Order: sequence, then C-alpha cells, then structure tokens
Amino acid sequence: MHIPTILFTLAVSAFLGMKPASATTATPESTTADKAVPVPWPHESSEIPPDPAVRYGALENGMRYAIMPHADPPGRLALRLHIDAGSLMEQEDQRGVAHFLEHMVFNGTRTYPDSSKLIPTMQRLGIAFGAHANAYTSFDETVYMLDLPNLDADTLDLAFNVMHDFADGALLEAEEIDKERGVILAEKRSRDSVRMRLMEQQFEFLLPDFLITHRFPIGTEEVISSAPRERFVDFYKSYYRPGIITFCVSGDIDADVMEKRIQSVFGALKRPAKPGTDPVMGKLPEGTGFRTAVFTDKEVASPEISIMAIRPYAPEPDTEANRTKDLPITVANAIIDRRFRILAKAEGAVIVSGGAGRSHLFNAIEFASADVTPVEGKWREAVAVLEQELRRAILHGFTPAELEEVKANTLNAYEEAVKRAPTRKSDGRGGLASQLASTINANLVFSTPADDLRIARKGIAALTVDDCHKALRKLWDTKDLTLVLTAKEASTDAKNELATLYEQSKANPVDPPKEEDQKAFAYTDFGPAGTLVSDTAIDDLGIRQLVLSNRIRVNLKRTDFEKNSISMTARFGGGKLTQPKDKTGLDGFSSMILNAGGLGQHSSDDLQRILAGRNVGADFGIDEDAFVVSGRTTPDDLELQLQLLCASLTDPGYRDEAVRQFRQILPQIFTQLEHTMSGAQGQMQAWLHGNDGRFAVPKREQFEAYDIADVKAWLAPALATGYLEFSMVGDFDPDQALPLILKTLGALPARADAKADPGTGRSINFPTTPGEHTFTYKSKIPKAAAAVAWKIPGLTDNIREVRRFNVLADILGDRMRKKIREELGDSYSPRCSARPSPAFDFGVLTALSIGAPEKSEPLGKLIIEIAAALATEGSSKDEIERSVKPVLGQLEQSLRTNTYWLTTVLSQSQEQPYRLDWARQRDEDYKTITLEEINALAKKYLSPGNAHRMELQPVAEPALP
Repeated sequence: MHIPTILFTLAVSAFLGMKPASATTATPESTTADKAVPVPWPHESSEIPPDPAVRYGALENGMRYAIMPHADPPGRLALRLHIDAGSLMEQEDQRGVAHFLEHMVFNGTRTYPDSSKLIPTMQRLGIAFGAHANAYTSFDETVYMLDLPNLDADTLDLAFNVMHDFADGALLEAEEIDKERGVILAEKRSRDSVRMRLMEQQFEFLLPDFLITHRFPIGTEEVISSAPRERFVDFYKSYYRPGIITFCVSGDIDADVMEKRIQSVFGALKRPAKPGTDPVMGKLPEGTGFRTAVFTDKEVASPEISIMAIRPYAPEPDTEANRTKDLPITVANAIIDRRFRILAKAEGAVIVSGGAGRSHLFNAIEFASADVTPVEGKWREAVAVLEQELRRAILHGFTPAELEEVKANTLNAYEEAVKRAPTRKSDGRGGLASQLASTINANLVFSTPADDLRIARKGIAALTVDDCHKALRKLWDTKDLTLVLTAKEASTDAKNELATLYEQSKANPVDPPKEEDQKAFAYTDFGPAGTLVSDTAIDDLGIRQLVLSNRIRVNLKRTDFEKNSISMTARFGGGKLTQPKDKTGLDGFSSMILNAGGLGQHSSDDLQRILAGRNVGADFGIDEDAFVVSGRTTPDDLELQLQLLCASLTDPGYRDEAVRQFRQILPQIFTQLEHTMSGAQGQMQAWLHGNDGRFAVPKREQFEAYDIADVKAWLAPALATGYLEFSMVGDFDPDQALPLILKTLGALPARADAKADPGTGRSINFPTTPGEHTFTYKSKIPKAAAAVAWKIPGLTDNIREVRRFNVLADILGDRMRKKIREELGDSYSPRCSARPSPAFDFGVLTALSIGAPEKSEPLGKLIIEIAAALATEGSSKDEIERSVKPVLGQLEQSLRTNTYWLTTVLSQSQEQPYRLDWARQRDEDYKTITLEEINALAKKYLSPGNAHRMELQPVAEPALP
C-alpha cells in the first residue's frame, strides 16, 4: 500500500527506530480493572483456524503466551515480550516515558542490579546487544526482543531472568534515569529531520484534537530532561502488568517444556491495584468540506501534493469475509500506483512518482490518500495530474488487463509464502516470533500460509473490475477533502492558488483508461546451446564449478535453507575499478539507466505486464571490482529467470525515459546532499579516497550532462565480452538446471578468459596522517557527528588479518559505547567498523558518534584517546571473548543462508579460488584469535599519529536581508 509523506506512521517509525503503530490501541481487557480473565485470542471469535503449530495459553494472572516450536534455524530460540501499552498511554507530563522505560529496563533490575554488567554478561553467552537483544516502543505497544544463539542452560536462564525483570523487576533508580537522559536526547537528535518536523506541523493541522498528534513516542525534551522518577514508576506499575502482557516464543524447543518454564517464571507476576486505563483518543475533524494547506521549508528534499479523506473507523474481527472485503480497494490502489508510475516516465512528465492508499490507525481512523511528487518547479501542473488520475479511476474504473496483472502478482505472493513456509525462520525482525507478536495489537488470527492462500484465492477468483471500482468510489465518497502542498517555498497566496488549480482541473473531462496490448516475452532463443569444458565437484563444500564452451564460469550449490527459492548473480567486467576518473557519478547514472530502462524489446512497464505472477527479476549493480546482475526465482521459473538475466546482458534497454527519470530526481538528490548529513558524509568519503574522481561527490551540471552514449562507452564492452562468473544457490537440482544454463548462458558469445588488469586503478591516495578536517552541510537541525578514521590494508588475500580487524573494531566500538553512551550520555549509538576494500589498495577503520554540534570536537578527541589507550595498554581476554562469542553464533547461522554462500563464497570462487579456503577456515580461525594478535594490530594502527579526526557539522544559512 502506498502511504504519502503526510501519513507519517511509517516514516515516524523509521525516524524513531521503532515499529509502526498497528491498527488498534490496548486490548479490550485493559479498559477495566486488571482482571485475571485473559483477553480472548482473535481466532476464538473467527472461523479462520489458527496455525496448529502454535500453542496458546494464559496464566492465572491473565498473562498470555504463544509457543511455536520451529527448528529453523536449529539450536536457536526467539523470545518476544509484548506490552500492550505505548506512548498513547502517557499523561502530558510523561511524554516520552514509555520509550524511556524501554531503555531503563536494561539499566538495573532485581536480577541484574548493576547496570554495567548485563550487556557484558549477554556478550559472554554470545548474545550481541542490538543484533540479538533489542526493543521498540510505538504508540500502542512496547516489545522486547531476545534472539538466543544457543540453547545452553546459562543462556536460557539469563533470557528468562531478563524477560521476567523487564516485565516486573526494573529498579528505575533515579541515578540511572538521570544518566540515561542524555542518551534519549541524543537519540532524539540523531533522528531529527526537517521531514519529521513538517510531519508534526501537518498532523497538528489535520488532527489537532486527536491524541496521536501529541504523543510521538520519542517524547518532549522537557519531559526527557526533567521528569521525576515517580512518573516513570507510575507508568511502569500501571501498564507493565500481566493482563496486557503476551509472551511469544518460537524456536527449536519442546512446547511442553517451554510452557512449564513460562508458567514457572511469569506465574508470580502480580496485578496492580490501580491499573492504567485506555487513553481518550480525542476528536476527528468533521464537516471540514474541501480545504487546502501549504507547508514550506527550504530543506525539503522534494515537493509533494497530497489529497486525503479522514473518517472514523470501526474495528472489525479478522474473518474470511473481512479479509475478502478488503481485497477490492487494495487492488484498486495498486492499479492507481501503476498508472502514476507510467505517467512519471512519459516525455514531458510533470511528476516523478505517485500513489494511492488506505490505512487504519488505532481502531479509530481511516485514511484515504493519493499523492504525487512533482518535477522541480512543476507543482502547479502536478495538481491536475493528481486530481485527474484519481477522478479517472473514480469515474471510469479499471481495465480487465490492469486487474489481471495485479491479481496475478497478489496470488503469486500467497502461493510463494506457502511453498517457503517450511523454511521460515523463528528469529530475526521478520521471523515467526516477531510475526506472532505483530498479530496481537492488530487483532489478527495467526493463520497458516495455506489458509491465507485459500482465503485469498477465493476472493481473488471472484474479484471483478466492478468490485474494485465500487470500493474506490465508496472510499472517496465524502466532501471532507484536504489538499496539501509541501514545498521548499510558496507564495503567501499559495493556499488559494492550490484550491483554484484543483477546481480548474475538475472542469476538464477525463477519458476512460485505454486497454493495453499484451506482448510475449521476446528473449527465449539465444542461439545454439553451449557445452561443458570442465565440471569440478568440491565435495566438502557441496559446490560444483563449471567452465562453459564460451568461457563463462558457473558455480552451483544446492541448499535446503529456503524452500522454493533460488538466488543467482552474474559478475562481469571490472566495475568501479574501470570507471573513468573524470566521469564522477557515472556509476550512479549507469545503474539508473540499466535498471529503469527495461530491455531493448520491452520497456520496464512492458516487463511488469509480461512477467506478472512470475518470480523473476534482474537488478543491475556496480561493485568495486565488477558489474553485477542479480536475481531471485523459483524452480518453476528458473528458465525464464535465466532468459531475463541473459537478455539484461545482451540487450539492455538504453531508454530515454530512464534518462528523464534520473534527471527528474536530481533536485531531490542534491537537496539531500546540501541539507542533510549524508552530503557531509559523501564529502568525507571522497576526501578519505584522496578525492579520486570515482569516489568524489559529483556536481549537478556533470550529472545533467551525462547521456546514454556515456553509459554505452563504459559498459558495452564488459556486457559483451567481459570475464563473467555466474553463481547460483538454492532449492534446485543441478543436473536439471544444467541444460537450462547451457541453452541460455552457454549460448551467449564467447567471453574473456580472465579479468582485465586494472593497472594503476587500484591505487588510492589516502590523506597524510595525522590530520583534522571539517565537512559541512546546510541545516537548522542541530545534529553533528564526530568521526575518526585510521588507514588499514585492503582485503587482498589476507583474510586472517581482516577478521582480526573486525574484532578490533568491535572492541573499540564497545569501549566507545561504555564511555560515550553509558558514562557521558553524549551519543545514542557510537559505533566502529573496519572496511577493507576488496578492490583498492587500502581500507579504513572508522569510528563515528552522532551528537550535538558543540560536542563534535571533544568527542572526536575522546575517541582518539580511547583508541590510543587500546593501542598502548592493549585489550583483555574478556573483551576478546565478548567480541568473538557473538560473532561465532552469527557465523554459525550464516552457514544456513543462501546469501552467505552466494555473495561471500561462490560469486568469485573461480576468479579467486582462495575464497573456498576462506569458507573452510573461517569459523576455526575466529576461534583461534588471540589477545596478542589484537593488541599487535591496535598498537600498529590505532596510534594518534595514524588518525584523522573529522567533524560533520551543520551550518545555518545566512538570513535573508
């Protein structure tokens, strides 16, 4: 579903690092005194059967639980503690406390009273803070997440102790609250943006009397800075209570054993004498009629015009009938999205993109919306595009071809979910434990993919264009419409002008949509099939390496990690190494042309129609040392996927429409570079690369001057004859796949037998150390960054040293966390990473801390001091263990992912055969990392004399005279 900028829910969640709020507030149980009677599960009042693999239950105190045994990945367990309360439950003097509490439960509990010991204890057990242990707070829920890397007794004990203490054991010491205030303020600052500030203004206009406008989860600086301990304790005791807590578990466990443990650990949770109540949500606007609003800020990346209708929403149970009832409007909006995409590509287009959507929030609001992003300077013309395309759909509906395309894609998604169900993962953000938790506030039945398909198939089969048309007309059957312009600047009369343009557009008739001819896929024959020159089995890794008669290299690995899924990549040519140094930004321009240009015989819109309902795709990218075409498919669509990949190599669509699209988004790109920290970061990276033209920040006029001839001059030779290595991993039979590979890839013209020597192209002139440098961007947002960089070697073939640099960076980052975040409260997420280049002759170990502008210089110097202490005094065995242990757990899990085998092992394994030994030796090598090795690296590279201290600073633009 397309959601415009003004519907802030998704964007706010990204801004806060939190999950989007669901469609409901608290569960019905919490509206009264906290009774022991548990809240009914949604499936108890629905004919949709729940997934039989899940065991549902409740404790005598009213706390519920859901247990789903699932042994993928094996030996792991995912826990989710769902609290049915978020920022909407706060009082005015608690704004931000719900989110603040999410931090505080890590800062001292009954079992772990010393706040400095919990995270190190987790690390020693292999639990990485952030990767395995995390939480989020939304408007109406707070969820704590633990993904356990093993099922050892100590790990399970810690996990259940922690989860119990989160629910009923936080100490909330005044001293700890005061220490965390700076961290919360730093988090608020790190996520601040002009976009966010405009959204707050927009919702103040749209919903001035509705609670969500005044309860953003991050809270207010006043409350964060000064709220007394009593307000934290009050919220914690009122809303962290068993009657609105659900514990979700999924993993390689026995349901009986897990149920007994849950009963033992959580059964003693007490119900409060005075539970918190549900919030009063406030009033929605009524009888507004048609109105306009204009919001401006010179830092707006791109203008937007939105029209919306807001009305009350009455929640409905999750039933087959209600799921089917939602299909027509979902499909209608998908068709409108597609129409806007086509319009944006037309010659003379006045919009860059557009879409339509409908959303429900908090069991109270229904939003209908449509929006367009105008081409720079064309917002007036774009008003008519928005009005007329929406009116065209409302008046005339949709064509059968449009409907069939969306129906095919929708049904295919459900069918693929069924086929991949056996290898769903229990852990991770999108894993089964998180999916279980996500159904709670949404009041959804956790049904099987098979039942989801059955219900969808029934609804899709009966769906007609008339159904979609009626649903759209009903959605927009209101006179209470709001038309909003968001732009860099506008005249004082822009509101009236906006209304006038809209009314003028309404006076123009709109024609019905035209039927479009359906074309057949043009790329099914590439000539005589090739033959095998060599076929080598690497038995210990389960890999098969082939050389075809046209000198294309092929690497195959069959896996059962992802049922019915095959991933592939074709690497060819020299990538960024070969980019002309005087063609700054040509890589970005070329990627756009090849990805948006379709194929020679089919535009990207043609391909969307032709390939509807099929699981194929071809994405072009540019790595440092190769061009890449990648895709993902299924066994049934493997031949079509290979044909599409070969067509992308032999007949890319060098289309003018792609050039137009690129030039249309340039204003947005350069506004972001000018007014956000990303621009300063780009300058920093260019400087660290010696201002090499391949890494420099291009000027707008240089981008505007590029055309298709520049792309062809650079890419055509590599596309036609460059050394090519094709790799494929997933659920396929190599013997059955081989004939398809020979008739597609094997039929292509002969390729180079080896990669071309880049000559001096690998050389980068890293700035002389030590040094200091400041990079700026224009913004009113008081957000800066302190960065320190140390030069390290490139990747080459010394993988052992690279792994030790990873550990060194992790240790430095952990020391930064303890000093800068926990002790000083000056940054939300200081971090460090080692990035050795796989192609160029250098790498960088970088430390970064985002905070207040005035803190950048002292924080940068502090980072250098922390690193210098590590260089002179060395690390400790405990730090090594706390770094390596979580890594080992992640490495073990990576062995069961197609991504690892494809991108890290197979994709260059014939060009760089030592990568096979990297895979063989990786885990054992990490286990043998010694304190002496880490200390030697620190001493050699982390001295102040090797450091560059940099600041990324906002600068205010001069006021207008």
